Amino acid sequence: MLVADVIMWFLVIVGVLVAFPALWLLCRSLYPRQIESMADDLEKGRVKLFFIGVPVAAACFFGVALFGGKKNPFCDMAAIATVGFFLFYSNIGAAGLATMIGRKLPSPSDLERPWKGTVRGGVVLVLSYLLPLLGWFFILPISLIIGSGALTSRLIAGMKRSKHPVEKCAIAGSTVTNTPGATTATGSDEVVGAAG
Repeated sequence: MLVADVIMWFLVIVGVLVAFPALWLLCRSLYPRQIESMADDLEKGRVKLFFIGVPVAAACFFGVALFGGKKNPFCDMAAIATVGFFLFYSNIGAAGLATMIGRKLPSPSDLERPWKGTVRGGVVLVLSYLLPLLGWFFILPISLIIGSGALTSRLIAGMKRSKHPVEKCAIAGSTVTNTPGATTATGSDEVVGAAG
């Protein structure tokens, strides 16, 4: 291997390791509530989310195996697109993982700048990826699978909520919650406004 090859791979690895925390911060800034919800889910348990993410990772793996190595430029582009999709998809969930790790390393500045927890957790996570063998073949793939599971779990929960919409009507001194099959009211009977 030439020195130029070593330098090229070194710069590629450094670029990827810098890009991960930047992508996690981008996701945190674009979807703050969802990332916080994923961090909450991850604090409750990561094993379940790992097993939710395994089918997503397996589908992407089989997609790359199906399209890769065909000596056809369209198949090569499809394989690259599949890898890119999985990395983007799983890193949205990994932003929740980085946020959860950052919460466990609290700082007084978190009250004013909650995104700093994501930075701290992201730095810890990326530096753990550098561990020889353990980081490359254990921590990195597992964190990506957990990330894809966290996002998939959030998407499934969002679809379940959209199937059963909850309508709320404002009543003087009370609220009315209307779900399919049940209506609940508390307080007085005078309706002053309705939403939904």
